[in-house]
Amino acid sequence: MIRNYLITALRSLFRNKVNTTINIVGLSMGISCAIVLFLLANYAGSYNKFEANYDHIYRFINSSPGQGGEMDYTPGVPVPFRDAVREDFPEFEHVILTRDHYGETIFTINPSSETPIYNELQDKRIVFTENDYFKMFTVNWLEGNRDKALDNQNGIVLSEKIASIFFPDGNALGQELVFNKIYNLEVTGIVGNPPSNTDMPFDIFISLGVFSEELKEARWNSVSSNDQCYILMNEADDPSNFKGKIADFVDKHFDKEDEEVYELQPMSELHFSENHANYSYNSVSKNQILVMILIGVFLMLTACINFVNLSTAIAIKRSKEVGVRKVMGSTRYQLVLQFLAESFGLILLSVVLALGLAELLIIYINPFLDVVLDIQLFDPKFIALLLGGVLLITVLAGFYPALVLSGFRPALALKGQITSQNSGGMNLRKGLVVFQFFISQVFIIGTIVTLTQLDYMRQADLGFDTEAIVNIRIPEKDATKMKTLSTEVSRLAGVENFSLSFSAPSSGSVSVSNFNLEEEGEDFYTSMKFIDKNYIDLYGMDLLAGRSIGESDTLKEVVVNEKLLRYINHEGSYESAIGKQVRIWGRWIPIVGVVRDFNSTSLHDDIMTVAMFSDISSYRMASIKVNLSAFQETNQEIKKLWKAQYPEYEYDYNFYDDRLQEFYEGEEKMATIFSFFSSIAIIVGCMGLFGLSSFMINQRTKEIGVRKTLGATVSSIVGMFSLSFFKLIGIAFVFAAPLAYFGMNEWLQGFQYRIDLNPMLFALGLLGTIIVAAVTVSYKSVKAASANPVDSLRDE
Repeated sequence: MIRNYLITALRSLFRNKVNTTINIVGLSMGISCAIVLFLLANYAGSYNKFEANYDHIYRFINSSPGQGGEMDYTPGVPVPFRDAVREDFPEFEHVILTRDHYGETIFTINPSSETPIYNELQDKRIVFTENDYFKMFTVNWLEGNRDKALDNQNGIVLSEKIASIFFPDGNALGQELVFNKIYNLEVTGIVGNPPSNTDMPFDIFISLGVFSEELKEARWNSVSSNDQCYILMNEADDPSNFKGKIADFVDKHFDKEDEEVYELQPMSELHFSENHANYSYNSVSKNQILVMILIGVFLMLTACINFVNLSTAIAIKRSKEVGVRKVMGSTRYQLVLQFLAESFGLILLSVVLALGLAELLIIYINPFLDVVLDIQLFDPKFIALLLGGVLLITVLAGFYPALVLSGFRPALALKGQITSQNSGGMNLRKGLVVFQFFISQVFIIGTIVTLTQLDYMRQADLGFDTEAIVNIRIPEKDATKMKTLSTEVSRLAGVENFSLSFSAPSSGSVSVSNFNLEEEGEDFYTSMKFIDKNYIDLYGMDLLAGRSIGESDTLKEVVVNEKLLRYINHEGSYESAIGKQVRIWGRWIPIVGVVRDFNSTSLHDDIMTVAMFSDISSYRMASIKVNLSAFQETNQEIKKLWKAQYPEYEYDYNFYDDRLQEFYEGEEKMATIFSFFSSIAIIVGCMGLFGLSSFMINQRTKEIGVRKTLGATVSSIVGMFSLSFFKLIGIAFVFAAPLAYFGMNEWLQGFQYRIDLNPMLFALGLLGTIIVAAVTVSYKSVKAASANPVDSLRDE
């Protein structure tokens, strides 16, 4: 019997090659996408879970009122914070301070030799910390003394990868290094490379003691997000018991006017915090993980729906087979098993192909999203999960078609009288197609909104120029070298302007300090830009009053933006602000200019108050306005002049307009992912629509013949079928539009500057779906409408 079932199944599959192919392709696409999405969700959820003290590590985070009534959030703490916590909270097992290194990085290897080697590390993470770090966090220790490696002021611990770069002969322990030409260090330990799913992705650990003098002079009112305080709590302690004590701690060490709020954040929340960044700069909300899982489930469901629709569409062709089997004594139970076995074979083949497709997707997704996904084919858990999935999909996709096929009445089946009425389930199949297009339209609308928002941000007026501006880094705080570079580069024929600064007008680096206007009222906070006299002109900022700052290496004059004057309730014209004194860094300096408001961070945030003044010790970047027609030659000349000043460093440059796009890299990737899964959802949905149209046309073949005999045209018949499907799409849109509006409106709330969700965006999504559906339905309906009515009406 099994042999007979197998032969029958193979004959049926080969007899219906098109439907079989569509079934396999649809299932493979849906399952492969679901596998990748589940792997992504699992990877995001796995961050930091390898830590042995995962449940007992916490960090202090801060929230305080900011400008415009909004809250400011930071994981940073003042440097004295650590010692105060150690004194006031003796019950904590370990308390450490970590300082993520920001800026240029160059190591001198074999510094005492006649030919020292300079190695400038790119994209390698450095942290200044203390020895208790290795007692708190899980680090694979390879060489050296774990308990004393960073006790010395000049200790440095290297990851295995970095050690092999610096010392390829393998003898790194005890070697000397010089960091940034200032700090003499000794290699005291070698550790394993950091795992990919960690929020502490450090390759190099340097003793915090190198900043011993700076740490002694640090004040409570100076906070950097790079300085973070972590604690290891005893297993018996409950973090909720410390809320009151932390509040008393804040009252003791901070001014009450500051309204600082500190609390403990568990390690389990580090990767999912939306307000407080982590050292990996890679956070994901738990809602995003849930969305990934739901999308995977929906894509798999749409693939199963296709299988149901296509299987029932060809059910009529097998009605006589069912009738003969029932007459010969087959029970419905046996028929259900037969058809389930056929479905199982197709699904098993689809899953195998899906695994191959998923592997191909992972090849592209890993570098694109900077993740490390891997299908563990021989992992018992994965095998069990995969087999369970196959059985589940078999039940979801194969059980209903098996019931339909096995339920045909033998008399009607043998007479060829199985119709949509007595085969049953037509409304269910229509409902499944509605569900498919509900998901597809949510994807399509989401993609359109995302792309429209990205286009809006690309074209937004930021308040300054971005074109033909090249930025190069300044790796050393040497005023003489900076001035020499400025003078020589400015002489080049292809250079129109040159400026030294800490950062570009819109930047991810924001420095903040308190300020006041002629002792009126209390101090406020403003963001600061360290610029030279050419900065405002080079970036094309609009001076509304006064002038730019003059030639100076230190703080002497300040240019402010409109919002700063509004924020301090300055009355009168912008011209009346010129000459007024502003207190910054404890010094009184005059306002010499007012510029139009500009976006100093990304369009996610509102415009900030800005004070701009000179400070050559803070300059880290050179901005060059170039003539693009001769850029290649000019760039080579700039490189020679730059290398003459900084021969040990690698020359690197970027166009500012390209760099600005990095602000929206996450959204760009989201748009790409959305577009991809929208395409999959549409393709899979069209397969389901093809299945339903095939079923309906098979049921109405004779009706089509009668209509043509009575004079109906091909276009009228095609229109009749298309209209019925457009109704299904319309019903799907009624449900999809509110969900898409809610989801995308929530996403847009993350942008201070955003598009309006107008009806046209949703109309485009509906129109796109209708066009795709019309093409899908037209193929089958045109073919049926064009057939000879004699063939349609011939008695079988």
